[in-house]
Amino acid sequence: MKHDLTKTSLTAYEKQLVADPQVLLAKNAIIQKVYDLFGGLSEAYKREFTNHQFSDYINLINPKISRGENYLGLPYVILDYPRQFSKTDIFAIRSFFWWGNFFSITLHLSGCYQNQYAHVIENAIDKNVFSGWSLGVGQTQWDHHFEPNNYVSLSVNKPKISELTFIKLAKKIPLTEWDKADTFFIESFLLLMKTLSTHAPIR
Repeated sequence: MKHDLTKTSLTAYEKQLVADPQVLLAKNAIIQKVYDLFGGLSEAYKREFTNHQFSDYINLINPKISRGENYLGLPYVILDYPRQFSKTDIFAIRSFFWWGNFFSITLHLSGCYQNQYAHVIENAIDKNVFSGWSLGVGQTQWDHHFEPNNYVSLSVNKPKISELTFIKLAKKIPLTEWDKADTFFIESFLLLMKTLSTHAPIR
């Protein structure tokens, strides 16, 4: 039986990549820099979260930075803080790096936290506090891409919060704006803290 060489043959570009060890060395260095960025952000997030007194009402869990190689085929790094995850209730802010795509930050609420903060989020959206952000309209809570079946821009559309089974409020910047990432994350996190702290504490 003949082996089908078309399945294993490399294109000229693939041959160039596979013969160049600098490709993966550079990729590893970039991922480490994302870890360093997220490590610094986690400390800043902890300070701000404590300043807004949320820590008086929930069990604070330390920030978690994790990575993977295959979100829709591409590497990613995640920072979760604050993070409260259970089968029914979620209160989390996720900072996300997705190779070849973007940096993003997402407020994720479900269950009791969604019930508690839904009207606060809706009021803020109505007042254009989250201009430039997007609202999750997808069927699963764990998708991060910004395709129209997963997120809609609040500059274009304002879905009713009451009709959502969970709340995901997110904003992104392209990786070409790498040098602005720290400012992007901090300013976005502060906006979320300011918005949520207008409501009674989490209980």
